[in-house]
Amino acid sequence: MKWVTERRHLIALLLIAAALRPSVTSIPPQVDSIRQSLGLSLTSFGFLTSIPVICFGIAAPIGISLYFRRRSTDTIIGALLIALILGTLLRPLLGSTVLFAGTFLASVAVAGLNILVPVVFKRDFGPQITRLLPLYTVVLATFATLGAFLSIPISNYTTKDWRGGTIVWALWPILAFLGWLPIMMKQKRLNVSAQLVTSKTNWKSLFRDRVSWHVTGLMMVQSTLFYSTVAWLPKTFIDWGFSATSAGAMLALATAVSIPFSLLVPFIFGQGIDQRKPMMLVTTASLIGLLGMAFGHSAATWVWVFMLGIGQSSLPTLLIIIVLRARSVEEAGPLSAMAQGLGYLVASLGPIIVGVISRSAGGWKAAYLYLALVCIVGLRMGYLAGKPRATETSLQK
Repeated sequence: MKWVTERRHLIALLLIAAALRPSVTSIPPQVDSIRQSLGLSLTSFGFLTSIPVICFGIAAPIGISLYFRRRSTDTIIGALLIALILGTLLRPLLGSTVLFAGTFLASVAVAGLNILVPVVFKRDFGPQITRLLPLYTVVLATFATLGAFLSIPISNYTTKDWRGGTIVWALWPILAFLGWLPIMMKQKRLNVSAQLVTSKTNWKSLFRDRVSWHVTGLMMVQSTLFYSTVAWLPKTFIDWGFSATSAGAMLALATAVSIPFSLLVPFIFGQGIDQRKPMMLVTTASLIGLLGMAFGHSAATWVWVFMLGIGQSSLPTLLIIIVLRARSVEEAGPLSAMAQGLGYLVASLGPIIVGVISRSAGGWKAAYLYLALVCIVGLRMGYLAGKPRATETSLQK
């Protein structure tokens, strides 16, 4: 019976994983259709693609820290899934204002779930996290791929514009909520739920701890690289003469490549608390891909996209590092909130900076060289955060 309960719990968490990425990756491939339909400038569209990471950095950590004081983790997850459903359903219905508002609501929900789900894995599955978190991220990558690859075909088949390929992704948060509802209704409030982010957290020690900053710095770099490439990779290929469908396929290729590597890299190199090898491997792959993209379209372009896909497989290792560096489940929540909150806040500037650089330079070489420099910083952060050690001081008062 316990095995059946754990299996149902895992399936519910994997359904949540399936719901998190299509709301982000379904927008960039439809850049021209959205801009023409709503009259958005390139800068406005860059801001639209930055909304998720802005919310990941600011909105959710603040809201959740307040809400944790009186609600259980499981109840919060249910509420966030409802918000994700509403945001995904609303944004294609009217004009640009509703698009931005719906994107904001969905992004706040995804931000909260990004923080909570890895902590729930640590809480409920304990030593199995090095095996189960990669599975969780494989589902993330799979549906990120589907969001990028299928949005334009779905739009062409249904509404003949971008709206059909956007609203369809509300199906997965609906299924996730239905899967989570029994768990939310049955589970009693757990002590850890109230302690993830509360007045018992020693925030001063958290922000003074070197290991916490190494983990946060790594999250800053990897999130900047991921969201910048997701936002502008399709536009890069469109400018190189690719069709919108083909450009979306190149983004889908990158996310598809990340799926097997999300399992293979942690399994081969990341068993145990030392995570330096997997982190250095995927970051080096990103660097090679970015340098290749910087020198323009060629017959080898797919190779650079393939390398970028390997780089995108860093998420399972990142999440494993967060939960392993925390001394306890109680400390995993604050560390996750710090790393993801500040990491995504910095990353929110990435798509905007890349857009400004490409427009100012009249091409994409300078933009990808900028991302390559960010990647070099990531090599150092990956080495430091991957070292086999926990936070140096207790984060609990």
